[in-house]
Amino acid sequence: PAPIADLSANSQKITNLATKLGDRLPGTTADFQEMMTMLRRQGLSAQSILGGTGEAAAYLGVQLKMPVTAAAEFAAKMQDATRTSEKDMMGLMDTIQRGFYAGVDPANMLQGFSKIAPVMDTIKKSGIDAAKELAPLLIMMDQAGMEGGSAGNAFRKIFQAGLNQSKVDDANKIAAGANKGVSLKFTNNEGNFAGLENLYAQVEKLKALNDIDRTAGISKLFGDDAETMSTLNTMMNKGLAGYQEVQQKLQTQADLRTRVNEQLGT
Repeated sequence: PAPIADLSANSQKITNLATKLGDRLPGTTADFQEMMTMLRRQGLSAQSILGGTGEAAAYLGVQLKMPVTAAAEFAAKMQDATRTSEKDMMGLMDTIQRGFYAGVDPANMLQGFSKIAPVMDTIKKSGIDAAKELAPLLIMMDQAGMEGGSAGNAFRKIFQAGLNQSKVDDANKIAAGANKGVSLKFTNNEGNFAGLENLYAQVEKLKALNDIDRTAGISKLFGDDAETMSTLNTMMNKGLAGYQEVQQKLQTQADLRTRVNEQLGT
């Protein structure tokens, strides 16, 4: 019987949270209760909902004018894609609304993150840390007119190619033949991915090669599908400075709580 008692205690707490949100935010308690039901349906535990996901979904929904159930489904799927803990969900939803004000539709962000997710293992980060590092990449490609899922997939291929030593060796043979002093290295001495700044530095080196050698080297290492090519070109043209500029733009924006409070006139 203990779990059942626990369940009803949690149900009461979830109802109380819906009431609290209904008092504070535009929308009724019934709306937020419906949102909580949707979070449960998406497989979230009571602990996750009470620990921050419920409130974060509500705030995002209010700020981006999403119906509450859509906000709930979005929050649950984003949490899943990024492996974010409930206590960091407000931070994750904050990153999403900053992206929105940088011009990226949340659905595109979600598709991007669901495809770029394997990169989290490469950069050895997950949750909010990974989201903050990867969001500017997706935003840059969104601004270049690429759909979120395609961009996420292209970045996944680019990050993973750098860890394929035989392909890196093949590309380096072409680079060596070009005699421009170009040698690519995406890993540190322990054989782990050497980070995003280094990735940009390696991609930057490709610019030293002539068109023929560059095309051959890229095709050996990264393949030649259109999305990957386009993403690499954006990385080459914008460089690390372009990435940092987007990062800066995101940081200077108001956070989610502040925006919602302003909207409520408090």
